[in-house]
Amino acid sequence: MPAWVKKVAQYVLFLGIGIALLYLTFKNIDPVDLWNNLRAVSVPGLVGIISIGFLAIIFRGLRWVQMLSSLGHEVHWTRAISSVALSYLVNLITPRVGEVARCTALNRSDKVPIDKLLGTVVLERIVDACFFLIILLSTVFISYEELIDFLVQSGAQLPELSTFTVSLTLVVSVMGLSLLYFTRQTWSQWSLAKRIKGFVTGMVEGLRSLKAVENKMLFWMYSIGIWGCYVSTMAVGFTIVEGLDGIGTEQAFFVSVAAGLGVFVPVPGGIGAYHYLVSKALMVLGLSPIISTSFATLIHSSQSLMFIVTGALGFVFLYFAGRK
Repeated sequence: MPAWVKKVAQYVLFLGIGIALLYLTFKNIDPVDLWNNLRAVSVPGLVGIISIGFLAIIFRGLRWVQMLSSLGHEVHWTRAISSVALSYLVNLITPRVGEVARCTALNRSDKVPIDKLLGTVVLERIVDACFFLIILLSTVFISYEELIDFLVQSGAQLPELSTFTVSLTLVVSVMGLSLLYFTRQTWSQWSLAKRIKGFVTGMVEGLRSLKAVENKMLFWMYSIGIWGCYVSTMAVGFTIVEGLDGIGTEQAFFVSVAAGLGVFVPVPGGIGAYHYLVSKALMVLGLSPIISTSFATLIHSSQSLMFIVTGALGFVFLYFAGRK
């Protein structure tokens, strides 16, 4: 089977999953009530969450400039930010292709080698994964019970753990690890094991490459700023949607985890997966389905609109920059 056929089939499959999740989210929602809730959102508040979302793009672009500068390539911040904005636009249509698009764009405008550009993107993904893990761990401490309820309502089957079950699990785990250790010469030659080893090795090498980054404090400040914007978008959103007044800002971490999981699902634009998981998270907090769905729709729609506008402007800017 040709590679392009597999890619098309995979795209159609994930698109179908997104549509199915979208149906599950909205099947019991009255469109009139949804529209009325969205209309009640204040315009200044809506501009605020859009601005916070764009600020994350700016931080990501500035961080990219710093990384490229450490590799000896001085790139103007306007072109870096435009490339990042373009990547978000492309990801709305085809997941995971945006990173390639922004590297290609900056290669054409600033002649930075593609391999170096892709290397910085890999490092970004590793750092982002670490920050998501930090937010997830924070959620475990802040909202442990809500997180368990969210996993159950989202379809995860979590067994009840007794003392016997925990003890048996520990024994089986020790035996399994021992078996893996003594048979490592055999399974280490398997293709899957080699892929996992390559992935782990790549992550370690990516983290080691941070040594080359100048002004590491600024790098981490940009990274904190990016993820701070993601959490702040949720926190500000709580204040502008009717019915969310009783939700504390500490719950923004919990909802951000659900949103992050929705974005990680390779569905075009996160459509369906984002709505389903975010609305489920809010329902776990005791909110009604209509309010939960209204919030998920507002955040996703506003951010998608911002990606479209800024991505289109970034494309036009890079086009003329490339011609020069």
